[in-house]
Amino acid sequence: MSYTYGTFDEFYLGETRIDGVPVHNEIDQTVYDIYANYGITDRLTVIANLPYIVAEGNGGADPVNGETKQSDLQDISLILKWAAFVKEENGNKVTGIATIGGSYAFNYEANGILSIGSGAPEIDAKLGLQYNDKSGFFGNAFVGYALKGEADNTFGLGNGGKFDVPNSVNAQIKLGYAAQYFYVDAWFDAQKSNGSLDISDPDFADRFPETKVDYSRIGLNVYVPIIKNLGLSAAAGRVISGRNVGVSTFFTGGLVIGLGKE
Repeated sequence: MSYTYGTFDEFYLGETRIDGVPVHNEIDQTVYDIYANYGITDRLTVIANLPYIVAEGNGGADPVNGETKQSDLQDISLILKWAAFVKEENGNKVTGIATIGGSYAFNYEANGILSIGSGAPEIDAKLGLQYNDKSGFFGNAFVGYALKGEADNTFGLGNGGKFDVPNSVNAQIKLGYAAQYFYVDAWFDAQKSNGSLDISDPDFADRFPETKVDYSRIGLNVYVPIIKNLGLSAAAGRVISGRNVGVSTFFTGGLVIGLGKE
């Protein structure tokens, strides 16, 4: 279980970084999240995630939906993670990993600067490789592709049909250290959308779910066990480049409960 606070007062309007979020000046986001995973076998894990997001602007009302604050369950996701192969030698290990998952969007308003998601269902597949050194150091890299569905066009913009949310390529690199009483990792991830619109395009016409959303981010995760089956986590991250996205900085604190076998 975790709590995240994020804020941004700079925004990529297309690929141009501007001071002040259009209309809202600054946007604050709070995320309450429940994340769980269960090892079905030694090589197959199922992961579930459910966030509740509160987003609030510090300026005027959203130009599309008229809101100054939006809050709701966002997208529930379910992922299968499979260790396709494992090779061990002298205490070191290389693991090939494949994941496939899907998400379902709840009934929030997806169109607007203040919206908490794209409002579209999604299927995401990833391939990755992880190296674990016997000393506790590890590194991994993943690349994936997300197929996104349609979002409701509540206000009947454009031709009145549903919004076509663009598909995207995603990638992640992570380096860290894991020991019995301490865990830390540093990560970089990125997304690039396929085609579609910029907010600055002349024919944009307030179709926010159809915009290209690109970003690259960096971050840090830390975990410390407190007692048996209970620990505390902390994290921080920041958007360092992007397209049609806020230059957000976020901080997270969490409580981790382990219910697995000895």
